[in-house]
Amino acid sequence: MVLKKMMSVLLASVMVLSLAACGNSKSEGGVSSSAESGLAENGTAEEKEYDGEFDENGLSKPGQLPISKEPITMSIFVGQQPGVVDITKHSIFKELTEKTNINFEFIVAPQEGAQDKLNMLLASGDYPDIIIGGFFTNADLVKYGTGENILIPLNDLIEENCVNLKERWEDAPKIKEMMTTPDGNIYGIPSLDSGGLGHGAVNYKVWMNKEWLENVGMEAPQTTEEFRAVLEAFKEQDANGNGDPNDEIPFSGAINTWAAEVYPYLINAFDYFDPSNGYLKLKDGVISGTAGTDGVREGLKYIAGLYADGLIDPAALTQDESQLSALGTKEEVICGTAACGHIGMFVDINDIQRSAAYDNLLPLEGPDGYRGIPTQTEPVVSGAAFVITDKCQYPEAAIKLADLFCGEEWSLRTQVGIKGQQWDDADEGTFTMDGTTPATRKYLEMRTQNATAAEDIKWHWTLRLVEPDWKNTFQVVGDITDPANYEARLIQCTQKLAPYAADAEYIPPFYMEVEKANQVASMKTAIDDYVKASFIEFITGAKDPEKDWDAYLAGLDKLQYNDYIALNQEAYDSTYK
Repeated sequence: MVLKKMMSVLLASVMVLSLAACGNSKSEGGVSSSAESGLAENGTAEEKEYDGEFDENGLSKPGQLPISKEPITMSIFVGQQPGVVDITKHSIFKELTEKTNINFEFIVAPQEGAQDKLNMLLASGDYPDIIIGGFFTNADLVKYGTGENILIPLNDLIEENCVNLKERWEDAPKIKEMMTTPDGNIYGIPSLDSGGLGHGAVNYKVWMNKEWLENVGMEAPQTTEEFRAVLEAFKEQDANGNGDPNDEIPFSGAINTWAAEVYPYLINAFDYFDPSNGYLKLKDGVISGTAGTDGVREGLKYIAGLYADGLIDPAALTQDESQLSALGTKEEVICGTAACGHIGMFVDINDIQRSAAYDNLLPLEGPDGYRGIPTQTEPVVSGAAFVITDKCQYPEAAIKLADLFCGEEWSLRTQVGIKGQQWDDADEGTFTMDGTTPATRKYLEMRTQNATAAEDIKWHWTLRLVEPDWKNTFQVVGDITDPANYEARLIQCTQKLAPYAADAEYIPPFYMEVEKANQVASMKTAIDDYVKASFIEFITGAKDPEKDWDAYLAGLDKLQYNDYIALNQEAYDSTYK
């Protein structure tokens, strides 16, 4: 199928707050003191003599640092991340200031509600120079770029100032095409691992404690009936072996984070269901809706039964990722099963004994024999994680900053840490996760965001843009549950799900003209809010999935769900047919 000019709205949400960066500076050490680095005591850049060539605007050549000869300041909107106490004091921004000569004025929003705060700023006109994080869908790029001219076109800026991003385009030419809106402009740089799909190819994973299974004399469940039986055993048979038969939580999860809701994995035992793509399904070129199928209703009835019998943690329907992590890292193991995109969202992977106790389940087979899981089969570019607004006085410097986050050095710095502290050169004769490629790096330690405490603030804050394939440079040696092998472990966990990929195509991104894009974006938000709220009511018993189903479908009709599906079909056809 030949890709036409992109004409539609983003359907799959960008994974927020799991990000990476890059750059060409050769320094790989930690943060220098203010006196050594050219930073004042307050962390801002001081005037300093630099070697190198600068243009008439005082900016360096593409790929060279510092970006600016004289200190400049940019305002920046960021969302707070789990495990980072004060993002404005994070050492990564101090390093960026040291190496680029750019000072940052922060607008920080809590993780929950960050999108709403940004929307208010954009509506008020009081928005910053640059915005980073997964806040912009394709529809937003059309709205704020083509429509309102808040986001500036990046085409010429990229061509004249970027090195790393253009290398990524050379590696995968479709990336540039998919970043281009219908008016021919690029308004933002997306979040994308250009090296492959990795463990994010399957969002909906559930992790179960193998030691608890052994304690209750059962094996990993293969069907929904067996899953219920295991949860009942966890609840009733003192699965953690501490002598208290009433302290076990059979199954938990979280909301407002990556793939940790308890219901998507379970509903997929009854029918195809993927909330991340706007409650849509693509099969043989036809887009259909998934929010109101009979299979989804049967899945909700099953889940409601689990909840009514105390097999699902009530907190799973309200808690955030940090609270899920607090549950999984308690001194005593009290939760046997958790839904989350990767196990490090739940337990500390440096607690090897506990981390190794959990393994991801295969997709469950439902009572009608359906067994599948939504699977991404090719990289998809959608939305943007870095945009420059019309307020920015230094757009050339801003795009050079973004280009750092599209190369290898800053990808490693923000996702892995500092050379000599969190990673180093590989041991001689070692290989990467594919078993054949010689390794060039090794992990000295590996932690996930929720394990990052205040004293670790020098290590982890992440921004992923279009990054190179740096992950397959690290050696894999010894026990796969060793934190140093975490990425390889997750990929292995994902690969075993591949035979169960749902019989549906992954919906690619597409754009619409401004008016329709705004209409679909508004419809999608209303539908998403309604479906989530309704599902919670069905699961908790506030509504009956049988008696109240027709009323629920009527609510979808009022929100023009069928029109929403039709508009997406129209956009898909104009893009790909």
